[in-house]
Amino acid sequence: MADQIPFGVVEHILSKLGSKAFQEIGSMYGVPKEMTKLNGKLGTIKAVLLDAEEKQQQQSNRAVKDWVRRLKGVVYDADDLLDDYATHYLKRGGLARQVSDFFSSENQVAFRFNMSHRLEDIKERLDDVANDIPMLNLIPRDIVLHTREENSGRETHSFLLPSETVGREENKEEIIRKLSSNNEEILSVVAIVGFGGLGKTTLTQLVYNDERVKHFEHKTWVCISDDSGDGLDVKLWAKKILKSMGVQDVQSLTLDRLKDKLHEQISQKKYLLVLDDVWNENPGKWYEVKKLLMVGARGSKIIVTTRKLNVASIMEDKSPVSLKGLGEKESWALFSKFAFREQEILKPEIVEIGEEIAKMCKGVPLVIKSLAMILQSKREPGQWLSIRNNKNLLSLGDENENVLGVLKLSYDNLSTHLRQCFTYCALFPKDYEIEKKLVVQLWIAQGYIQSSNDNNEQLEDIGDQYFEELLSRSLLEKAGTNHFKMHDLIHDLAQSIVGSEILILRSDVNNISKEVHHVSLFEEVNPMIKVGKPIRTFLNLGEHSFKDSTIVNSFFSSFMCLRALSLSRMGVEKVPKCLGKLSHLRYLDLSYNDFKVLPNAITRLKNLQILRLIRCGSLQRFPKKLVELINLRHLENDICYNLAHMPHGIGKLTLLQSLPLFVVGNDIGLRNHKIGSLSELKGLNQLRGGLCIGDLQNVRDVELVSRGEILKGKQYLQSLRLQWTRWGQDGGYEGDKSVMEGLQPHQHLKDIFIGGYGGTEFPSWMMNDGLGSLFPYLINIQISGCSRCKILPPFSQLPSLKSLKIYSMKELVELKEGSLTTPLFPSLESLELCVMPKLKELWRMDLLAEEGPSFSHLSKLMIRHCKNLASLELHSSPSLSQLEIEYCHNLASLELHSFPCLSQLIILDCHNLASLELHSSPSLSRLDIRECPILASLELHSSPSLSQLDIRKCPSLESLELHSSPSLSQLDISYCPSLASLELHSSPCLSRLTIHDCPNLTSMELLSSHSLSRLFIRECPNLASFKVAPLPSLEILSLFTVRYGVIWQIMSVSASSLEYLYIERIDDMISLPKELLQHVSGLVTLEIRECPNLQSLELPSSHCLSKLKIKKCPNLASFNAASLPRLEELRLRGVRAEVLRQFMFVSASSSFKSLHIWEIDGMISLPEEPLQYVSTLETLHIVKCSGLATLLHWMGSLSSLTELIIYDCSELTSLPEEIYSLKKLQTFYFCDYPHLEERYNRETGKDWAKIAHIPHVHFQSDRFMEYQVRNP
Repeated sequence: MADQIPFGVVEHILSKLGSKAFQEIGSMYGVPKEMTKLNGKLGTIKAVLLDAEEKQQQQSNRAVKDWVRRLKGVVYDADDLLDDYATHYLKRGGLARQVSDFFSSENQVAFRFNMSHRLEDIKERLDDVANDIPMLNLIPRDIVLHTREENSGRETHSFLLPSETVGREENKEEIIRKLSSNNEEILSVVAIVGFGGLGKTTLTQLVYNDERVKHFEHKTWVCISDDSGDGLDVKLWAKKILKSMGVQDVQSLTLDRLKDKLHEQISQKKYLLVLDDVWNENPGKWYEVKKLLMVGARGSKIIVTTRKLNVASIMEDKSPVSLKGLGEKESWALFSKFAFREQEILKPEIVEIGEEIAKMCKGVPLVIKSLAMILQSKREPGQWLSIRNNKNLLSLGDENENVLGVLKLSYDNLSTHLRQCFTYCALFPKDYEIEKKLVVQLWIAQGYIQSSNDNNEQLEDIGDQYFEELLSRSLLEKAGTNHFKMHDLIHDLAQSIVGSEILILRSDVNNISKEVHHVSLFEEVNPMIKVGKPIRTFLNLGEHSFKDSTIVNSFFSSFMCLRALSLSRMGVEKVPKCLGKLSHLRYLDLSYNDFKVLPNAITRLKNLQILRLIRCGSLQRFPKKLVELINLRHLENDICYNLAHMPHGIGKLTLLQSLPLFVVGNDIGLRNHKIGSLSELKGLNQLRGGLCIGDLQNVRDVELVSRGEILKGKQYLQSLRLQWTRWGQDGGYEGDKSVMEGLQPHQHLKDIFIGGYGGTEFPSWMMNDGLGSLFPYLINIQISGCSRCKILPPFSQLPSLKSLKIYSMKELVELKEGSLTTPLFPSLESLELCVMPKLKELWRMDLLAEEGPSFSHLSKLMIRHCKNLASLELHSSPSLSQLEIEYCHNLASLELHSFPCLSQLIILDCHNLASLELHSSPSLSRLDIRECPILASLELHSSPSLSQLDIRKCPSLESLELHSSPSLSQLDISYCPSLASLELHSSPCLSRLTIHDCPNLTSMELLSSHSLSRLFIRECPNLASFKVAPLPSLEILSLFTVRYGVIWQIMSVSASSLEYLYIERIDDMISLPKELLQHVSGLVTLEIRECPNLQSLELPSSHCLSKLKIKKCPNLASFNAASLPRLEELRLRGVRAEVLRQFMFVSASSSFKSLHIWEIDGMISLPEEPLQYVSTLETLHIVKCSGLATLLHWMGSLSSLTELIIYDCSELTSLPEEIYSLKKLQTFYFCDYPHLEERYNRETGKDWAKIAHIPHVHFQSDRFMEYQVRNP
């Protein structure tokens, strides 16, 4: 394997040696000639690096490979040497005033002696390397270090655009057909198979975002990417799936808990799950995963992408979608999209060569796109011919052979300054979402970014350019707003180039070789790991804290040359002082830890440029001498809300670009301890991004601050947050206005938040009539808790303002403008008004200027907790799409006239609203009306797009008129006691209908119901008539407190699609005959609860019924069922003992796995027959069976039992001897039996041997047990 050429490090050293600072350092330490010679020798070596890189690729050229390896060793040592010189210079000379006696004369002599020896050794080694150049026939070539090629202007984007995919329409339609098929299976798999780079993920993204798959209730995307073959970790898969669903804190959960969490998310839901990049070829492991997922509704689907056909077979897709390469026409179309600019006039010769190159790519989209990106800025035929004639492209096979060789052309065409930046990204695991800002900071720490001749251009700006260059060449791809990924094959390419220099540390690694320079870890590793030579990067990328930070001590000896160290999320409660010895450190990340203070030793890190302390919620203060970190560029202290103050002198850190939080401290009671004042911000004019100034009530230097020079010079600042905090105080001080006068920001500001301001009026710079010209770029404004202000600034003049949020302004009475001669809010898109109890009216929209439309772009209007707002009249608002009015108790009138784009209307807790009429809302798709106690009628004239209607807690609502709702898919009416009847005439798309707690509802009519899949009717005791058309799509039916006749009316028109039937509290139901269920042959789950008069239950023969639950039916005396061969789970609670035996005879099938018995009256022992012959039973719960006195010997025949819970069976005195035979039993709960606990105690119990083989034995209940008890 070839070694990577250290282009970046060589250039970094040369830039140091050529600087004035190092000329001074050389003179100070008496080594100017040696430094000059070092510079010349490295310059000679640099000239041949490109040739060396090319020649070492040749298999036979071991001599060049060895030369590169020697070069890397000496170059890294030289970099460390120069760093030591510079650091010593900073401590001794650069900070002479503070540390004049830092070194004694003896120590200085020792330092010079040691350094001269190291310098001599490096010179000799460099001489050896340089002397071998002629022998190896290495030829000098020009290296372009910082020229940015003209970009085509193609913009990147967050989401996949169909316009960037070609030739996959047939595959896409095939997959969507499979997803839409109405098969009888609960869960089926659609596999997409093809080798790397063919676009499996891209195709799946197209399908996933298609409108036609929105019928799934739950959609989840999980990237698996585990190429370990049969190493599938079921727990890891479960965790990944749950995290993708947004479930937090799953890292420490057991598999049982993970299963419960997963079932909470998908149980009885029709879901779509994407498992991207699957490698597992172990059928048993897949079966375990599938068992976890088999709880959804019928028709749930899994899309799997994989490179292996065997994976598709194991996952039970007999006809997978086999992805082939693109045809010649599609290949050329894709190539053209990325290689040429729009409307570009092309040379015929270029087109001809391009068509040949596209054809040679064998239809592989990743290869086509990569080569097109290389040629995007090249327009000389010779440049195109060099690609066409490349030997790797010529040898590209039909099955993706040598694809890395072709992709390496992208690397070979990178400028040398980008090459180490690209390969450094191999430090992140496959599919890891890389944060752009973090990567650029790491590049800076390693010295990979070279400053330009433009003194105003920051390293971060150049790093952003580097990043965009890699992105434009498809070496990185966008994964979110500020996050990026590497395609798997591109990651393989980077890893193949960088070789053993980068290591992603795994739990099975026990030592690190001496070739490794950069280490990352993503999982818990051996804390006693052995490390070879000193490393330059150590990053923890895991998402969860490790158990301890002992690994720091194990690694410390190898940390002495570190440039970048991340101990993020490693459970650090006390920052080790020894970190202060890492003199080369540029990047230190201690984020997401729980320490309270930073040790003073940190201030010894004179080279430190980036210090990340994000979400260190316990951090109270910085070291006093933080000002000594004179190279600090980023102090990232986001969400460190326990910080009491800033350190004195922080204003001297003029290189700072990031300081998210500046806390104004209270110095009362602090003796002989100076703290940083607000005025220290004045000189930090390089700050960019966001700045929050907190605890402004503590400002003491009011006069100095009020001069207005604190923020005016911060032209790079984009976001500003000004926060006053007065716990338990109402109102503020007039001093607030003086402070506020001095905090006028630069006109480039885009976002501002003002919270807790105590002045009675806003400062003059905000009340300025020319506010629009003063802040032309301001986009977002949020005002919160300014409880004494009565008048708003003229925000309507701001030309770029898109979002305005006003919260908790208790004295504000009206919203008005001084002039209506110009349109108000020309760019405003979102307006939120919350907690303004005195507000009586908004802007009078009917009086607004006629010259141009005001609020012309407003798309979201939200009004909450404005209890005095009596009327709201909204005329035409052409862009309004979302309107929410909540907790406006005096609102009696609401007129909505013409809103062509209104799609969502929510009205909540408006006590005086008596009527609502929507005139023309062609785009309205969601309407929610809740807690409007006097609303008597609702009329929707024409709502062709309405898909979701939710009406709750409207006790006066007597009628609901839905004239035409062709798109209505979900209707929920709850807690409307005055509603007597409901008629739904034309709702062909209705899929979910919920009627809850409407006690006076007597009749319903549903004439068009072909799409209805879920029907819930609860707490409607007087509902006796339900006229309904056939229900061919009904899957879930839940009936709770209705008349028995309604069950017959619905069941008679239900079809085999019904999977889940839930019946509860039907007091007049005496029997449930099999004739009632004869049409629903596909029923999977039947649950009957609390039907006190139910006496008999008859089930027809069913090959689908797998779950049967009968609870609290005390009079049930007769149960008959012809055959239930698929029954897997039976739960019985509160039934007679004789009925239990009847149930058991139909349960004794080869599918039966789970039995839960609760509160069975009169049961002395478990029924011996046929239970003793059910060898498939895996779970048995016996709870609160007070008469149960013994467990019989035949329990030993339950050979598959893995979980046994026996709880609160007070008469039970012993366990059968045969429990010893249950070899598969993993979990045994035997709770609340103090008299038996002693007998079976682990250490002293005489019968412990009977249960000693069981891994998990519990005599006390825990959370898992309590969950089982609560959910019988």
